[in-house]
Parts: sequence; structure tokens; C-alpha cells
Amino acid sequence: MDTQTTKCQPAPGVHLDLSWLPPIGMIGLSVANFVYRLLTLGIYDFWARTEVRKRLWSAIRLDGEPLVYTGTGKELFLGFLIVFGVVLLPILFVSVAAILVFGPNSAAANLVQAAIYLGVVVLFGLGIYRAQRYRLLRTSWRGIRGSLEGRSMPYATTYFLTMLLIPVTLGWIIPWRTTKLQSMITNDARFGSEPFAFRGSSGPLYAPFAVLWFGVLALFFAASMISGIVIGTIQGALGPGGEPSEAIKQVYGLALLAVFALAYLFYLFMSAWYRARTINHFADCTFIDNARFNGRLTGAGLLWIDLTNLAILAAGSLIVMALAVAIGGLIVTIAGTIVPAGSLTPDEVTAYAATIAAPLLVVITVLSFTLLLPVTQARSMGYLINNLSLEGTLDVDKISQSTADPMATGEGLAQAFDVDAF
Repeated sequence: MDTQTTKCQPAPGVHLDLSWLPPIGMIGLSVANFVYRLLTLGIYDFWARTEVRKRLWSAIRLDGEPLVYTGTGKELFLGFLIVFGVVLLPILFVSVAAILVFGPNSAAANLVQAAIYLGVVVLFGLGIYRAQRYRLLRTSWRGIRGSLEGRSMPYATTYFLTMLLIPVTLGWIIPWRTTKLQSMITNDARFGSEPFAFRGSSGPLYAPFAVLWFGVLALFFAASMISGIVIGTIQGALGPGGEPSEAIKQVYGLALLAVFALAYLFYLFMSAWYRARTINHFADCTFIDNARFNGRLTGAGLLWIDLTNLAILAAGSLIVMALAVAIGGLIVTIAGTIVPAGSLTPDEVTAYAATIAAPLLVVITVLSFTLLLPVTQARSMGYLINNLSLEGTLDVDKISQSTADPMATGEGLAQAFDVDAF
């Protein structure tokens, strides 16, 4: 692993204005997307993502000119269908066939399952690279679009092999791995005919990573010790061979849930500084022509965005769940009024109404956290752009249009494995 510290020197020249103009109507778009997702049982998600991207891209201004996103929901939908038919269905078929032919607990079936899991990791890498390629091809500024002109398999192979080394190195390969993958993406990226360049090493990331690594280790031991104390206290109160009541089981479950929730919040607190340092380092080492990006994100800023976004998503979910309960109650009430008197008992009416309402409530519950998702995505991207700048000179006149194949479909793997950020 390359741990040598490399300081990325700033490019000379004048500052190019990179700014964020907050998009309007994100709450209305969030509600509309949620309703359409609900009415289509989630199929509208491809078009919902596209509408959100168009708003977010247009909010990013370079020298006062907005970025333009030209992708369509149809392209995302067709890409997903292709991957579903060509990749996901064969994977499911092979997995089920192995169990039926060799038996559920046979060594051969387990070997096939392990090979499928490893293959899925490779597909994750392919999905990330192809999603980046699609988004760049569908992003333009002043009529000039981006592109990603490398091959996806070297990236996927690196993604796969370095992931296998994470447990072997106890995670210490992560800074080198993220830097390597970032450099592969950046060095393959183009703005029209002008290439991007990544000039940096993983060295500056190891000090903040060490703080995070030892902090997570301490957090694990602390959470384990607190959980053990909770379990021991409850068992000690019951005495030898005592069987806990349902109330005690609920208290026990809530206590453990509180421990894990608190541990997650502490992890967010510790990881925010490492993530900010990583983003800043990657920005500082990314060049195009005689210009270089400059990152000014802070751990406190990222932590604030994370926590407030979680609160916003939770608030949206609670609103949806309250509406779902109200809808369920309405269905039961309506069922009780239209059933002929004496034909069914009140309990039977409630049972039948619950059967009818259950699928709808399940769909609403699954989609509940997406209600205000576009709002949180806009806040995250706004914080990022407001803390990035482009310094130096970029000769736009010498840049010609990209000759890369524009791709008819996109992001199928990313959609299938849910590895897409926006």
C-alpha cells in the first residue's frame, strides 16, 4: 500500500466561480414523487430519480451557467429491466437450481452460493463504474457533455480484490483502496475532450483513519460491555432459572436498541471528520487543464447535515405512518358500514378489512422514508458544492465535444444493487 504523503499543489490562475443556487419546490416534488411511487408500487422511482437530478444539477453553477442533466426515467427503467433479465434472474435460477439439485445444506450448494456472492461483489463494482459513466454522459455545461472513457472491468476487478483484503488487513487497506478507486474513476473522466487528472496518494488519509479505526474499536468494546451489563442486570434480578416476562423482554429489547442507536450516533460523530478529510483530499488532488478543485468541508458540517437529514427523513416517515394508520382505520370503518347487518361479526369485519389494508400499509411503510428524500439530497449536495471551489484557468474554447457513445440505457446494475447515491 502506498502510504507516502503527497501534497497536491494548487494550480495557478484565477478563481472560477462554482456556486449553488438552492432549487425551489423540493418539498412539492418530494410529495409528488412519493404519491406516484405509491400509485405505481415503486415503478415510478426511475422517473422520480430523474426529476430530482434535473433539479439538483441545474442548481450547480459554474461561472453562472448551470449544469444540465439530460437523462430520462425511461433510460433508467430499460437499463434495470435489461439487468433484471440478464443478470438477476439467472442468478436466482442458478441459486435455486443448486439447492434443488444438491440439497440445501450440501457442500456443492454452499460452493455455488459462495461463487454467486463473490460474483455479486464484482457486479457492484461494475454497477458503480457504469452509473458514473451514464451520469457523466448525461451531464453537460454550455452544451459540452462529460464522459467516462475507460473500461468498467478493471475497476470492478480492483473493487473486488481490494474488498477481499479488507478483513485480511483489519480494514487498514481502506484509505489506499478508496484512493485507488477514486483515481481510476477520475483519470478516466472527461469534460468534452479535456481529461481530468488525479494527482495524489493515500498518505494524508491514514492519520484521520487511525483515529476512526481505534475509535470504532473502543466503541465496539463499550457497546458490548454495556449490553453485557444490561443482560446481567436483568438475569440477576430474575434469579437462577428465572423466565423473563413479556414486559421485561420489551425493556431488555428497548435497552439494547438504545445502546445500538447511541453507538451509531457516536460512529457518525467519529466518521464525519474522516469523510470530510477524504472529500477535501480527493478534491484537492483533482485537476482539469490548469484548474484544480479545492475542498473546505468540515467534520462538524458533515455531522450536522447527517443528523438533520436523519431527523427530516424520520419526520417524513412519521407523517406517512400516521396517514397510513388513518387510512387503515378508514378502511375498517367503511367495511363496517357496507357489510350487511348480521352477515359478519364485528371481529370478522375487522379481520377482512385488515387483510385488504395490509398490502397497502406494507407498501406505504417501505416507501415512508422516501417522502422527504429529495429534500435531504438537495441539502447534502448544497453543502458539498458550497464548500468546493475551482481554482485556476480552464480554456473552454479549446474543448471539443466528447466522442463517447452516449448509451441508450444506463445504471441498470446500480439500480439493481442500490449503489446509487443520487
